[in-house]
Amino acid sequence: MLQKLAQTLWYDRPVRTQLLVAVGAINLLAGMIAAGVSVLNTRTATRVEIEASLEVAQRFVAATINELSARGRGDQLQQELPLQLKHLRHVRIMFMESAGQINVLSQELDKADASDPPAWFADLVRPQLPGRAVRVVTSDISNPVIIVGEPRDEIAEAWRDFSWLVLVWLSLEVLILAVLYIVLGRVLDPLAHLSKGMHNLEDGLYATRLTPPKVKELARITNRFNTLASALDTARDENSRLYRQLISVQEGERREIATELHDEAGPCLFGITANASSIHKLAEQVPNGGASEISRRVGEILTIAERLKLMNRALLKKLRPGPLGKVNLSELIDELIVGFQARHPDTHIVANLNGLAVSYGEPIDLTLYRCIQEGITNAIRHGKARNVTLDLVEKPERRGNGAKPKPQRTRLTLTLTDDGKGIASSTPKGFGLTIMTERVRSHGGTCEVSSGRAKGTIIQVEIPVQRSVDRSREPERVGGNP
Repeated sequence: MLQKLAQTLWYDRPVRTQLLVAVGAINLLAGMIAAGVSVLNTRTATRVEIEASLEVAQRFVAATINELSARGRGDQLQQELPLQLKHLRHVRIMFMESAGQINVLSQELDKADASDPPAWFADLVRPQLPGRAVRVVTSDISNPVIIVGEPRDEIAEAWRDFSWLVLVWLSLEVLILAVLYIVLGRVLDPLAHLSKGMHNLEDGLYATRLTPPKVKELARITNRFNTLASALDTARDENSRLYRQLISVQEGERREIATELHDEAGPCLFGITANASSIHKLAEQVPNGGASEISRRVGEILTIAERLKLMNRALLKKLRPGPLGKVNLSELIDELIVGFQARHPDTHIVANLNGLAVSYGEPIDLTLYRCIQEGITNAIRHGKARNVTLDLVEKPERRGNGAKPKPQRTRLTLTLTDDGKGIASSTPKGFGLTIMTERVRSHGGTCEVSSGRAKGTIIQVEIPVQRSVDRSREPERVGGNP
């Protein structure tokens, strides 16, 4: 529990926040230590000040009493003494009468003032000092004068100084944290760019390059990142080239097999059918009732031959879906969907083909065809989907509005959604999806597989192509590697 709380409150925070909190905590601790030292110094200084004031007041009172006694004016002590002592600070002077009653001769400080310090501060810095009594016995004065230290005004001055120091410290703390926030942002900004660059590499954007910062250590890391990205980019290009060669070889083998099936198996099946039909006609001329048995056997042969013809046509479609690059791409996709719909009548497949050219060339057409074929197969076989939606659209990215037609880059976006079981994010891609992704990447595109919001799976494929702006030349467009 504590580890999870620490992870949430501290380790999941940005580095800049952690540094600011650490610096703020250190400054707060230093401020508390400084405040403690300041309170101790104030307490000592107050003690010294009060003791000195008591010493001066004691001598002054003794001198005043002696002077009044010598002049025979002892009865005017309570009137004269406050006038003589009005300039003394930090003391309170009281006169004890014969009846034991105490009269305060100096100004009383019992009333609270708005400038008085808080009670907790006064308790911290107020020294413990004993009062002093001056007793001069003459013919007319026999009662003592009591002098008590009064640090109230001294504490008030210390509080004002302490308050200003705290205010200045808080202002400096805010200024320091603000400056650190800006400075750390500038210093750590290359790390943020590096993190974004690593995320781009994770997404397969190996063309990402970072500008080296001025900080030497971070510049070294950035240079290593650029070297790694360059190596990955080169490796991807090489892999794409090799994979295109592999696909070319694979499609060549499929083409040869399809040709063999068409040129050899087709005529052979036709010959079997023709000979079986001839046997059926000859059997009708056989006497003694043997024609029925021969006709039954010939019927079985014709049924098997017809099944082999259907299997041969299906294999031909799977191996080589028509003359790719020369026929209408939308018609090929429609034919593929009709075949799926016929084999799986419980699944409803909807295709939206908007603004497509007749063909983008054999490599692009074949890649789109195989992606749709693999996506629908997975949705039906593994996802048990009841509804599949296919959207294929070309999105032009115009670079200018000049009058002269210019080649422009566009993106073919294929989106396959279904309402099947879906796929967990932690599930690795199967062989079919891996092959699909590699096909798309070999043309500089992207392929993402994710789960739908409610259920099902979403496959999104984007392939960049190049085409002419002149719409009248759509049949002559040739897609390919950008």
